[in-house]
Amino acid sequence: MDKKKILIIDDESDIANNIKAILEDENYSASIANDSTSALSLINSNEYNLIILDVWLDNSELDGIGILKKLRELNSTPVIIISGHGNIDMAVKAIKDGANEFIEKPFTTERLLLSISRSIELHEIKSENNQLKQKGIYDYEFIGNSIAINKVKNLIKKVAPTTSRIMIYGDSGTGKDIVAREIHKYSNFRNGPFIAINAALMEPENIEKEFFGYYEKNVSKTGYFEAAANGSIFIDEVAEMPLQTQAKILRVLTDKQFSKLGDNKIIELNCRIICSSIQNLEDLVDEGSFRKDLFHRLNVVSIHLPKLAERLDDLDELIKYFIKSFSGEDVNQSLIQFIKAKYINYDWPGNIRELRNTIERYIILGEKYDDDNNSDHSSEFTDQNVISLPLKNARKIFEKHYLQSQINRFDGNISKTASFIGMERSALHRKLKQLGLTEEIKK
Repeated sequence: MDKKKILIIDDESDIANNIKAILEDENYSASIANDSTSALSLINSNEYNLIILDVWLDNSELDGIGILKKLRELNSTPVIIISGHGNIDMAVKAIKDGANEFIEKPFTTERLLLSISRSIELHEIKSENNQLKQKGIYDYEFIGNSIAINKVKNLIKKVAPTTSRIMIYGDSGTGKDIVAREIHKYSNFRNGPFIAINAALMEPENIEKEFFGYYEKNVSKTGYFEAAANGSIFIDEVAEMPLQTQAKILRVLTDKQFSKLGDNKIIELNCRIICSSIQNLEDLVDEGSFRKDLFHRLNVVSIHLPKLAERLDDLDELIKYFIKSFSGEDVNQSLIQFIKAKYINYDWPGNIRELRNTIERYIILGEKYDDDNNSDHSSEFTDQNVISLPLKNARKIFEKHYLQSQINRFDGNISKTASFIGMERSALHRKLKQLGLTEEIKK
């Protein structure tokens, strides 16, 4: 196993050499720097697993805190601060500026080795978790070769390599998150993180803390903008942000920097911003519920996703993909034909998400699912009272009956209902309000 590499930065040669000897006895590889110039030179040309850094450095351009700030601009290598003049204020400042631990001189060998092993282990766990999360970013296929979806694919290829901010419009379930991932995948930010958040699901009173992070009671919390550094941030349902938050987001986009709540430290904004909405933001601007200046900042390039009913040429390919995804086996042709026949006149109001959920239920429960749940879509439209109505009216009756049944099924729980039927929670709220079913929601 490769030795862990540690850099010791201390102007006192005796102390630095003693620490080096202790580390080498424990099978670490250790190097020494006595000032900021030599330290930053070594950091730029080597990858270290940990840095031990003294606060006070004589004959050095930068002190330990200055080196720490420079280091945090470069990477997240764990840092242990050591000082013979330690106090609580200094420890707090060191941790606030990005140190992992603070040790006051003189310290025991056991104390030092414990801090080293703990800091390296925690950093490796965080790095591994981040890698696993990022692997999941591309755990999908962008299915479809219809005319409508090929237009979207061509537009993605044009805008992805740029730094332009992008607004993705589309009904719930049309795949706005997939398009955002495709843009990230082919952008210059592809090696950085992809942070996806849904503004409709965030608590209004905490939304600014989530975006900007905060510092309170000696605890520093990283926000989404900081976490997305050198990568992309995808804000789904951006129209759901409160006006107060919209004003602060606008300021960040204008200044290209921000501070955590409760802290004055400036953090540079360095990420690609992609947003989405099921609502027409221009209409919301006219209504006064979305800021016009923020709209123009975010809507530099817009991508409009078609409904599934507008890209039925992709239906076979989508059904095959989802069947294989859920069964893990070769595609069952009889199931494909059954689903196509069953839903031949269905326009999929929940779009791809509804199709996905439908296929998953058939894979798990089999074709008897319809009989057990009375969910034959065609029966709703063969009733003489419905078939005599115009399509718009018939659809409203069906939707009301369907949603009423699902709400009753989940005892009025809106979150469970939205998850099952494949709609965004906020979109379901609006639909229920339109249909006069809000009293059925569990409080």
